[in-house]
Amino acid sequence: MNKLKYIIALIVTAFILTNCEKEVILDLPDPVAKIVVEGSIETDAPPFVTLTQNFPYFGSITPSMLANAYVRGATVMVSDGQTEAQLDELCWSTLTDAQKELIAQLAGSALPDSIPPDFDFCVYTFFSFNPPIVGQNGKTYTLHITTADGKELHATTTIPQPVPLDSIWYEQNKDPRYPDLYRVLARLQDPDTLGNYYRYYTQRQNEPMYPGFRSVFDDKLINGKNIFFPLDRGIFKGAEIDFDTYGYFNKQDTVTIKWSTIDTKTYNFWRTLEFSSNSSSPLGGSTQVNHNIQGGIGVWAGYGVSTLQTFVIE
Repeated sequence: MNKLKYIIALIVTAFILTNCEKEVILDLPDPVAKIVVEGSIETDAPPFVTLTQNFPYFGSITPSMLANAYVRGATVMVSDGQTEAQLDELCWSTLTDAQKELIAQLAGSALPDSIPPDFDFCVYTFFSFNPPIVGQNGKTYTLHITTADGKELHATTTIPQPVPLDSIWYEQNKDPRYPDLYRVLARLQDPDTLGNYYRYYTQRQNEPMYPGFRSVFDDKLINGKNIFFPLDRGIFKGAEIDFDTYGYFNKQDTVTIKWSTIDTKTYNFWRTLEFSSNSSSPLGGSTQVNHNIQGGIGVWAGYGVSTLQTFVIE
């Protein structure tokens, strides 16, 4: 269900200033209301789009606020240059049990054991086993959104030709404190043409598929080279990190690696967003997140999936 749980909102909880002689009060204005888009289309899969309202950078948030943040009643159109089709709006609270099972099949995942009764999420996609548009390598896809109150949003993305990993393997951790931890590594032959961009996800058992702490790469330093590198175990953004064990898998874990090529705009969005969200302090230097949505913020991303491999660490 990971594709159906997309939520983009940069949320920072309350923080305390220490070592100050007097109290500092920040009187920040409310942010300009914008629609946040997280949309994707990948090889052999239909598009998925979520629409939410943005939140203040500083402040608290509840599940009900998240549920109410979804933008409903929008007309979401996707075109591949030959076919244009409207996505179906699906909200969890309005679906029957049979429809929920169908969504789980379309998403390639089992339903979660439980979903909080006060939480709801919505997604725009094709509610069909034979969608009119699925991702194809090398094609360009246009997204056009019209909200119920008449706002217009546009974006374009491309699914690049895939560059698969040559091999994936794992090695036991050498730290005697953690003998049952394993590092997953991969080898890649980067093409001898500058301008290739990559993103990866990992999955452990039946957990959602998460991106790594730094999930995107370019080939500025590796152009045309054959290299190997670690694939860190992905984690939920905002989860507490133990840096002694971060990135490792456990013995007997069932691991799935998903490796994709992405275009320049998709790379720049995730690179700047990850740098911003992984910053240790909200008072540090700011980073401008590079969006590719005209009329809103967020990303419309194409993924050329070339490696989807599952194995057990024994």
